[in-house]
Amino acid sequence: MRTSAVFITAVLMCVVLPLRGQVLQSEVRYEARDSIRYDLKEQTVYLFGAATVKYQGIQLTADRIAFSFKNEEASAFGAPDSTGAVVGKPQFAQDGHTIDADSIRYNFRTKTGMIREVRTEEQTAWLSASLSKRHPSGEVHGKGGMLTTCDRPHPHYHFKVSRMIVVPDDKIVAGPAYMKVGNVPTPLALPFATFPNRKGGSGGVLIPTWGDNANLGFFLLNGGYYLPVNDHFDLQLTGDIYSKGSWAARALARYRTRYRYTGNLNLSHSTLLNSDPDFPDFSKQQNFFVRWNHQMDPKASLTDRFSASLNVGTSNNFTNNFNSSFNDYISNTFQSNVQWTHLWTGKPYNLAVSMRHSQNTLNRTFDITLPSATFNLQRILPIQMLRPAGAPSRWYDQLAVNYTAQFDNRLSTTEDQIYLGNISRLAKQMQNGVRQATAVTTTFKSRFFTFNPEFRFTERWYTETLRKTYFPDADTTITDTVPGFSRVGEWGAGATLTSKLYGMYIFRGERLKAIRHTLTPSVGLTYRPDQSTEVFGPYGPNGALGSYSPYDIGIYGKPAAGESGTLNLGLIQNVEAKVRDGKASRDSVSTQFKKMKLIDFLGINSSYDMLRDSVRWSPVNISARTALFNLVNVNLVSIWDPYAVNTSGQRIDRSERSVSGKLARMVYTNVAVGFDLKSKRYGQPLSSTDTGTERVVEDSDPTKGSRQSFNMPWRLGVNYSYDINRSYLNDTYIDSERQSVLFNGDVTVLKYWKLGVSSGYDIVAEELTPTSLNLYWDLHCWEFNANVIPFGERKSFMLRLNIKASILRDLKVEQRLPIGGAPSNRLY
Repeated sequence: MRTSAVFITAVLMCVVLPLRGQVLQSEVRYEARDSIRYDLKEQTVYLFGAATVKYQGIQLTADRIAFSFKNEEASAFGAPDSTGAVVGKPQFAQDGHTIDADSIRYNFRTKTGMIREVRTEEQTAWLSASLSKRHPSGEVHGKGGMLTTCDRPHPHYHFKVSRMIVVPDDKIVAGPAYMKVGNVPTPLALPFATFPNRKGGSGGVLIPTWGDNANLGFFLLNGGYYLPVNDHFDLQLTGDIYSKGSWAARALARYRTRYRYTGNLNLSHSTLLNSDPDFPDFSKQQNFFVRWNHQMDPKASLTDRFSASLNVGTSNNFTNNFNSSFNDYISNTFQSNVQWTHLWTGKPYNLAVSMRHSQNTLNRTFDITLPSATFNLQRILPIQMLRPAGAPSRWYDQLAVNYTAQFDNRLSTTEDQIYLGNISRLAKQMQNGVRQATAVTTTFKSRFFTFNPEFRFTERWYTETLRKTYFPDADTTITDTVPGFSRVGEWGAGATLTSKLYGMYIFRGERLKAIRHTLTPSVGLTYRPDQSTEVFGPYGPNGALGSYSPYDIGIYGKPAAGESGTLNLGLIQNVEAKVRDGKASRDSVSTQFKKMKLIDFLGINSSYDMLRDSVRWSPVNISARTALFNLVNVNLVSIWDPYAVNTSGQRIDRSERSVSGKLARMVYTNVAVGFDLKSKRYGQPLSSTDTGTERVVEDSDPTKGSRQSFNMPWRLGVNYSYDINRSYLNDTYIDSERQSVLFNGDVTVLKYWKLGVSSGYDIVAEELTPTSLNLYWDLHCWEFNANVIPFGERKSFMLRLNIKASILRDLKVEQRLPIGGAPSNRLY
């Protein structure tokens, strides 16, 4: 008999509750597939077959359920089928949390229960116990069970525990426990253990990595503490310590507010001691590095933008082979930019204030701009804006104006000069200035041509200038820096005429439909008067005639010397083909053909200065790029000079053809060819049950290993680069060449093995480039990583076997050493 929920509610409210003289806090809904039997005397209902009881967000399902209204208690258990196997075992669900068991007895009034052979999941851990008791607080106390992160019915590993307490959304506390792999016990035993059980993560100790190094001694790396302060902010404090006295400390703070901003701040400091203090080769390095990344959400403000990318520190900070990433180790430049931008709503102008920094770790130079302010007026049409409504349009209505004003305060120094006691002297060395640039442009279009005339003016303001004074008696020249406001401006004018020409050739074949050739020629003329600021006098060596400009020390430079009237010539071409698409349906004519780029870009340009007295042609620049068969990317840049050179390598007013018979001489050429091959199943799930979750190569650094995606059966990327720079001296030429082949790829072997390699070969130096070999093995609930750097300064290997789940990820066996060192096995 099947009883509806409406009828059950009526029985509950009209028959049962008056017998007890009390009312439940909410209605009880229950149903069964086979039959329902009522015992009014005992105030109990018996449900048979796929039974369900629902009360206040709690749902209990089982093959058999007995619900007592008198005690507000339910008992649930399974029933044997025709084969004797127990089916329909109880399942208890509340607030999205599910418990499976052999039998459940639960009191809805006291919210307590007794559960036998419980099985449940807490975050990423699977728990089971032979006997458990649920308390009103939601805690579950268990006896005789196990804990694992493997979701298999018979887990690959587990911790056998005598007792445990599960505190919802807090922690799991286990009594004496030992680890078993399959059914085999291991020596790993613990008197007690605590595991996090929070949805948003929890704080705790970060287990360090052990190892040893010939120079620094035995070490512990990346040990510390993680603290999730709240939903918007967390903090990670880690450090390194070495047996020979070196140490390091780091602090990483991450923050995020939805629709407002996101970012992170990473501070690090290290003290490295090399050798023994009593030895003459002893050295001590103190390094630091600051990284700050901040991004403001565009939704946070309509008028203001703020972003930060700060990367500043000492040059030797990443020279420690053991705890620096591969990219940081090979980088020799670091740059920073912190910027605030204000936009005026509905206005064509904006203001940006920023701080910039650049440093080179090879020569240890520092370039700092603090502050930098830029006011930008976008292209406006002032005459059109002032034209009365209804007035006829004139050609000069399209005159456009844009304007930019920039202030910079710059310092160029070296790393050894940056310290607190030297700040005042560095402040005096800072140079500043203001540069203003404006342009008046317009455009005239006809059916065949586009004509763009323009006028440009640049104004520079400086607070100090250069002055040289020659003293004949002493035959010396004194150079002074003279403070005071000074200005210098320059202007120029020009015009450009462009057009487009199309050529089409139609084929009658089925595969190739047509080829289209597009040419974009351009002719430009620019004029710049002689606006030189050079001062001539006896400023050369030994009083010889020389020159200088008062603006030689200006951060924006000085106006170019000499009058110039330059004719600029350029030609851009591209070639496309229309071919039949073999994948398209032949039912649709519009999709039968597709475009294929044969030459994506081919450009050639040069210029001719009509006002120079000699050597009027500039070198010819040729550039091209294409993708052959939509597979091989080809890029070419080449510079050719039509003039010959003298024995000193300087251009002379003689053509190269008159000297060597060649049309031009090559100055520079770069060719880059690359392709990326992959199998048809690249990025495809291996089976219908594959979730498609990608596991990508995180880092080829030995400290990280590599976790990779099994969605990629195989992939291979190859890039070839050839670069030649030719200089001429004493009637011969000297070539400076660079030529290399870089490749990287990965392949899936035996479904759960991923092999990866990243390497290359320097053809000129005849040596391999930095190489990394990676292996990842998915062991279901475990994972195995191997990384080898076989040669070079970072020559090392790393082997690691660890549990995947985050709560036990620090349970691992790891071996990591420089190649050639003594092995060291570690179990955490």
